[in-house]
Amino acid sequence: MPSALLFIGITFLLILEGALTARLILRTNHSLLLGSLGLPISAFTNVLVVFTWTIFGVALTPLSLIGAHLIITVLLATVNRRTSTPYEKNELLVLPRAECPLLWERGRIVPIICCLLIGTTVISSFAHAVLLPTFQYDSATNWTMRSEISFVDRHIAFDPTEVRGMAKPQYPFLFHALQITANQGQSTWNDTAANTILWLLSITSFLGLFLILRKLTLSTGALVTLTLILGIPLLSLHLGQGYADITLTQELLLSLACLFVWVRTKENRWLLFSAIIVASGVWTKSEGLLFGFIPWLLVIAGVALINRTQKKYSMISGLIALGLSLPWQLFAWSRGLLLTPHSSDTLIGFHREGLREAFFGLFDRGSFGIVWYALIVAIPLMMVKLRTTEKSERAELLPLMWGLIILAEILFIYLFTPNVRFLLNAESYYRQMMIPAAMLILSAGAWFSKQKNR
Repeated sequence: MPSALLFIGITFLLILEGALTARLILRTNHSLLLGSLGLPISAFTNVLVVFTWTIFGVALTPLSLIGAHLIITVLLATVNRRTSTPYEKNELLVLPRAECPLLWERGRIVPIICCLLIGTTVISSFAHAVLLPTFQYDSATNWTMRSEISFVDRHIAFDPTEVRGMAKPQYPFLFHALQITANQGQSTWNDTAANTILWLLSITSFLGLFLILRKLTLSTGALVTLTLILGIPLLSLHLGQGYADITLTQELLLSLACLFVWVRTKENRWLLFSAIIVASGVWTKSEGLLFGFIPWLLVIAGVALINRTQKKYSMISGLIALGLSLPWQLFAWSRGLLLTPHSSDTLIGFHREGLREAFFGLFDRGSFGIVWYALIVAIPLMMVKLRTTEKSERAELLPLMWGLIILAEILFIYLFTPNVRFLLNAESYYRQMMIPAAMLILSAGAWFSKQKNR
C-alpha cells in the first residue's frame, strides 16, 4: 500500500505540473484538456531535470527528482496565479445541441461502436501494461532494463557493453527518466510502476488528442479518427508498453494535431505547444530528430511561405524547438555516442532484396489491417480536392506532408542502408511504419471531417 500511495502521489504531482505548464502556453481553463496534457508535458520537463542532474553528476534520488518537481510546480502555480492574460473558458467542448447528441439516441450507432472499440483497446492495454510484467524482448534488453539499471545506479546508465544486459546507450532517455521518477521512494525496482506510468502517459495523450481534434471537427469525426488510429493492430499491441515507439508516436500525433489547429485558427499558442511536444520526441528516440523535428520544421516553413503573416512566429517557434532539441545532440556527441541506432546506418547503397518485403509488410502481413489500403485511396482524393480548394486554405494540407516525409524516410532507411536486415527479419520496420500510418490517418481524418462539415 505505501508503494501504491507513493506512485499515486508522484503521478499527481507530474500531472499538476504539466497541467499548469499547458495552461500558461495554451491560455485555457479547460480542466479536462489541461489534465490530459499534464503527463505529456511533465514527461518532457522530467527528462530535462534528469538531464540537468546528469550534466552536473547529481544522483537521481527522491530529493533531487521529486524536490525539483515540487519547486517547478510551486513556481508554475505562482506564475499562473499572477498572470493577467485572458484565458479561454470551456468552449473547446461546448458544441451546439444538434452536434452533440446523446450516444444512445436512435441512429447514433457510429459513436457507440467507436466507444466500444476504444474501450476494448484500453482494457487490453491495461491488462498487458499494469497487470502483467514486462514481456517485450527489447524492453528486457534495453528499455525497461536500462531504466532499472539507472535506478539502481542513481545515474542514467551509458554502459559501453551489454555485460549488465543493457543495449544502445546512445538512445535519448525520456522513457527511462519517467520510469525512474515514478519509482522514487520505492525500496526496490517496481516493474508495475514503471509500466503503469507509461500506460497513463499513452492514455492521457490520446485523450488530449481527441480533445484537440474536437477543436478541428465535430465529435463524431474526432471519435472516428481516434478509433481508426487506435485500431491499427500493431499500435494497439504497443499500448501494452515496453517500447518507446508508442511514446514517440503519441508525441508526434499531439504535435501534428496542434499544428492543424494553428494552421486553421492562426493562434500561435498552438504552434508553440506543437514545438515543445516535437522537441519531446527528440528526447524519446533517436528517430525523433528525423521523424519529428526535421519534417515539422519543413511543414511550418511551408505554411509560412503560403501565409506570410505567420512567418515571424514560425521562425520563433522553430528556434524554440531547436533550442529544446539541441542539448541532447550536443551531449551525445560530446560523450562519443552515436546519433543513430546503429553504427552502420550511414552506409548508403540500394538493397533490391528488400523491395518485396517492404511492400508486403504494409499490405499483406496483418500488422496494419486495411490501413494502407484505405490511405492509398484517401490521400489521392485529398490531392484532387486540393485543386478546387481556395489558395488561402491550401496550407491546411501541408501537415499531410509530415506523414509522407516519414514514410519516405523509413523506406529509404530500410532499402538503402544495412537496416534491410531488420526488414527481412520482420523486426523494427513494422514498428516504425506504425508512426506514418497513424499520422496519415490523423491528417486524412482532420481533412475529410472538415470538408464534410463545411
